[in-house]
Amino acid sequence: MSQKANEMLADYNQDDFTVKLLSSLDNIVPGSPGFKFYNSFEDGVKAYVPDASPEVIEKARQIAESEEMQDALKVMGYIDTSDKVIAGYAGIKNVLSLFGGGGGAKKRTFESDPQQALDAGVKALAIAYAVYKLIPGGVSEKVTEFKNLEAGKEMAIYFASIEVALPFLDNAIEGGAGLIQKLMNSNSGITDKFGSLAGGGAAQATEMLNSLAGPLDSYIGVAKDHAGTIADKVKSYLPAAANVADSATGAVATGADLLPVWTFLGARLVTEVAAKRAVAG
Repeated sequence: MSQKANEMLADYNQDDFTVKLLSSLDNIVPGSPGFKFYNSFEDGVKAYVPDASPEVIEKARQIAESEEMQDALKVMGYIDTSDKVIAGYAGIKNVLSLFGGGGGAKKRTFESDPQQALDAGVKALAIAYAVYKLIPGGVSEKVTEFKNLEAGKEMAIYFASIEVALPFLDNAIEGGAGLIQKLMNSNSGITDKFGSLAGGGAAQATEMLNSLAGPLDSYIGVAKDHAGTIADKVKSYLPAAANVADSATGAVATGADLLPVWTFLGARLVTEVAAKRAVAG
């Protein structure tokens, strides 16, 4: 297998920006599950199943190494690599722009920043693809399980807060049902971009997203009310980031830790799903 959840988790430490950001969102956005840090698969299984026996841990490991799990991990990892690095940084840059002066005249909408909208749409499809691949059952069962999983809530809250509510605050404030659909309709290249990144699976991801859109819309509606607090917390972690916010090389030099949130979120989702499936038998 090409990527194992344990290998992906091992890259993170408790004082990394990625971890601090997720922990902070947990303390700010209502409905958060209570962030639990772990950076090994075994510790992750125990975080979700405290009394997990060695047999359960081994069974969870075998589930996590299945083809479906690896497909989901691969797509999450792709989001954080190659040309996606700069696009991923754009979300953080938009957080900082809330404090950056410049008059704030530019509206934060899907139409005003089509590249960032493309990036957010691809990430929405990546979430849907992961849910489709990782969680057994029909579409409604998959959605229900994702909403109940702690790692699912973390992923949805991060997406709603950093990828949509902050960079597209005017859209979020306008709100209402159908915001995710509006995002997906804002850029005709989203599906093709995801298909090239995932090597297929766009049809399944799109079908899954149609059912996930409602819950994601709800999280965006909650996150927008805390946009200032979220941005303030991010800025406190990145005192020097504004100096490189408009530099591609600077964005990379800021450090890999700034960027691979989706790798971490994906590994956590795989770990929890595998743990719960192992216990359920």
